[in-house]
Amino acid sequence: MLLLLPTRPRPQAAAGPHARPHARRFAPTRSIAPEASFDGAAAPEMPWDRSSFLRGYQTPAEICAREVLCAELPHDLRGTYYRCSPARFVGYDGRKVRQPFDADGMVSAISLDGGAGRAVVRQRFVATQGAKEERAAARTLYCGQFGNSLPLWRGGAAIKNLANTNCLYHAGKLLALWEASRPHLLEPLSLATVKEWDIDGILGHGVTDSFSAHPKVDTRGHLINFAYFGNPITGQTRVRFWEFAADSFSQRFPTQEYYVPGFGLFHDFAVTDNWLIVMASPTTWGNGAKPLEAMRDTFRWVAGKRPVTSMIHFEPSAPTTVRLFPRDPSSGRAPIAIELDTFFSFHHANAYEDEAAGTVTIDTVRTTKLNLGDSGDYAEREDRNTFLMEEMDFALDVPRTDLERYTFNLREKTYTRKPLSTRHLEFPTVAPSVSTRKHRYVYCTAGGSAAGVSPHSGVLKVDTADASRSRIWLPPTGHQFCGEVTFTPRQTGGAAAREDDGYLLTLCFDGRDGTSELLVFDAERVESGPIARVPVSTPDERLPPDANIPGPGHGLHATFVAGLSPTLREVQAAELKQTRLQGFLTSIPLR
Repeated sequence: MLLLLPTRPRPQAAAGPHARPHARRFAPTRSIAPEASFDGAAAPEMPWDRSSFLRGYQTPAEICAREVLCAELPHDLRGTYYRCSPARFVGYDGRKVRQPFDADGMVSAISLDGGAGRAVVRQRFVATQGAKEERAAARTLYCGQFGNSLPLWRGGAAIKNLANTNCLYHAGKLLALWEASRPHLLEPLSLATVKEWDIDGILGHGVTDSFSAHPKVDTRGHLINFAYFGNPITGQTRVRFWEFAADSFSQRFPTQEYYVPGFGLFHDFAVTDNWLIVMASPTTWGNGAKPLEAMRDTFRWVAGKRPVTSMIHFEPSAPTTVRLFPRDPSSGRAPIAIELDTFFSFHHANAYEDEAAGTVTIDTVRTTKLNLGDSGDYAEREDRNTFLMEEMDFALDVPRTDLERYTFNLREKTYTRKPLSTRHLEFPTVAPSVSTRKHRYVYCTAGGSAAGVSPHSGVLKVDTADASRSRIWLPPTGHQFCGEVTFTPRQTGGAAAREDDGYLLTLCFDGRDGTSELLVFDAERVESGPIARVPVSTPDERLPPDANIPGPGHGLHATFVAGLSPTLREVQAAELKQTRLQGFLTSIPLR
């Protein structure tokens, strides 16, 4: 995100489209339900190996299409698993990426054909404009959002679209997403980068025009997404929403635009039948309670002494506010704001409403601290070429995150809060059949420590109706680490009989040899472990000079496209076509 120099913020309230009405303040009743009955202390534990974990933050090799046999795959599992990851952790000049979220993006794809017992694996970097420029220059040209800062007069405000956060497949198009800019359009079989895409002019081309990395798809197939831009000069955050048809990128409603008070940080949002929801935590540009300190830190950012995200200050004494906006702008509904207790949330599992009761419920991953990775003080040291994860004490430096349920009474402007699990977790998801509707199960990646904070290694199934029935699987050794889990229903030709009638997929990295497997779980019996393992990489592969591990390391978000199951020959043909096209384009002389 491109951020501007701040002045004193002007408090404003949530507004209707293109409007900024008067401020309004609520004082809700705060009701906290009893603790979840799931006994985290009695749950299984698995100590983790630090060196194996850190190895997942090494640059992986690209993988040309190849076929892998896997007889254990369920016969009805057909489709392609796409995952997006930060992946280039060292620049072409040897300069390390300070914080992993600033690394160039890579997409891994595994096409499964359970009936044939085979998978087609491939992996490529997203060829963004910034990545191509740095490759041509053989050096780092752009600063990061979380580290590797530069003075503004040396390009410190320039944005490099990283395309490193999530994959979206909609209407036959595959997109690589990064929340601070526009999506990249990829060829679904070869993973070749086509272009940065403004969705045919819908998004715009300004430096503040973006498309979040957390789109939602409802049970009818409608695609909903948002974008935000915090402006420290005005003291407001602009929020935009789009909704697209199930089979195209045609908009169902005109673009909605709102302005909310404060310098917002909204990584994710939630959707119900009638509402669009953001959690506005108390974040400001610099420490608003200490103007001189905020001004000093701003000058340090201008001088390249702090990364831009270090300017985001979380105020633990101020409330978080949930803001609900009408999904249909012609519905006559007005935006609603309800003050909550203080917390921050990067990711939400799902939301749903009871229109008759006037309530909206959201399950969210909650933390009472905000740690974006670096205060910027490292810039004052002589050695700036260091990697943040190598310096962190996971138990002390990483804030604990918990899955909790908030239910809002829209008429009374009150809320209740209920813990759903007692284990450190992240990346929550639900079955597509209950997206934006009432759900029972939430699937997460969870730490190996029952009560403490540790890297995410296992798969957790949270039963929101009966926490004692929640189940977890942990890998057999502390060298393995699972990423986000993705649910896909059984493809039996009819509707799933139960909400959890399907499969969970996740990439699991093994730090002993730097290899990865795609694990497949029966969603009804997560604790029984994977029912199939698809090797994505092997330890004996030859690595190119700029790669350190043969397969994907730690990643972020993924999606599964049911029914998209190309053969090896089809993927190789797509790769050859793209290679020839690139060769033709590079042969054209520049005028």
